[in-house]
Amino acid sequence: MTAIELARFTVRPDDADEMLARRPAMAAALRDVPGFVGLRLVRLDERTWLDVVEWTDLASALAAQQDVMGLPACAAVFELIEEVVGMEHGEVVAGSHVSTTAQEPVRA
Repeated sequence: MTAIELARFTVRPDDADEMLARRPAMAAALRDVPGFVGLRLVRLDERTWLDVVEWTDLASALAAQQDVMGLPACAAVFELIEEVVGMEHGEVVAGSHVSTTAQEPVRA
């Protein structure tokens, strides 16, 4: 059953642009981690961010916690994190997935 990982963390506002610049390399590295499906980053406020990571199953998500720490591209992003506020995992029990070929920024 598909699993979702929610990682809430803070980054100093001065480091936000650098964190965003390092994320494509992190995403590329994660593609080689067993069970990884995809990730999205949500900005909650000036300091607070939420990573939404999709995994093929909960076991893969939990196993990857240690594996990703050893990936240099992930470590480069993690070193900019001020604090991990929370980390949760859950299994998807209902919903749909909409895929697009291009993602446009959401404008308020």
